Amino acid sequence: MKTIAIANQKGGTGKTTTAYNLGIALTQQGYRVLMVDFDPQGNLSCYCGIPPEQDLDQTLTELLMKVAGEKPLYHRECVYRSKRVDDSAPQVDFIPSNLRLAGFELAMGTMMCREILLRSCLEHYDSQYDYCIIDCSPSVGLLLTNALSAADEVIIPMQAQPFSVVGMSQLTDSVFSVQRKINPKLHIMGILLTMTQHTKVSEHYAADVRARYGNKLRVFDTEIPYNVKVQESQAFAAPTILYEPKSSSAKAYLEFTKEVVGHGREEQVYERDEDARDR
Repeated sequence: MKTIAIANQKGGTGKTTTAYNLGIALTQQGYRVLMVDFDPQGNLSCYCGIPPEQDLDQTLTELLMKVAGEKPLYHRECVYRSKRVDDSAPQVDFIPSNLRLAGFELAMGTMMCREILLRSCLEHYDSQYDYCIIDCSPSVGLLLTNALSAADEVIIPMQAQPFSVVGMSQLTDSVFSVQRKINPKLHIMGILLTMTQHTKVSEHYAADVRARYGNKLRVFDTEIPYNVKVQESQAFAAPTILYEPKSSSAKAYLEFTKEVVGHGREEQVYERDEDARDR
């Protein structure tokens, strides 16, 4: 199972929308996908059909508590199936979260192995899925550290707007720190520019991000344009790629998914080449 964390400690970057559309698009391509809501706000859970007012007994918090208490996890424990928007909508498995996760983060500070609790949870599902998509909390703390410790790769959604790069150094420092100390296989897959517009300001900052980071980090070729259909799809708790498949944003998310899948294939080719050279 390849685990991808969608992370940015700055809110409003399209993080949850990206996680949901990527998960649905991968499911449409026949991959087995598990989405994990690792944000106490529960926005991904809401997308998947669990409204904020619905108080679930079993969420990611309960899974983390069981792992912290060294209790066994059962098959598909806390895994829910998303509700269909219509007959054409694929269903996807997800693990929900709510505000209890924020309280648990405070308690984690005194726990043993607190940085790898999520990794220990997800190891239980490793053989059941091809991809795991983690929607991270917009903050820097133990929740982000856990997500990075569990992930193989990180995708950073970023708006092409002023101040969009604020905090990027802190986020990348967190990634590289976890890579050095906890999870050596972790790396940044790339930066995804979101909510781009055909304006001089948006185009300027998109070019600035590519110039500033392009020689150090991958910036995806695909950009997700600003489109009112994205906001409408959020209101209806539907993926943009199904709510309005002909919209520019829907088409962009499908192209972005191709880049994500293609990135994995590139890695496999690279690994085979490395093995051949070793022989």
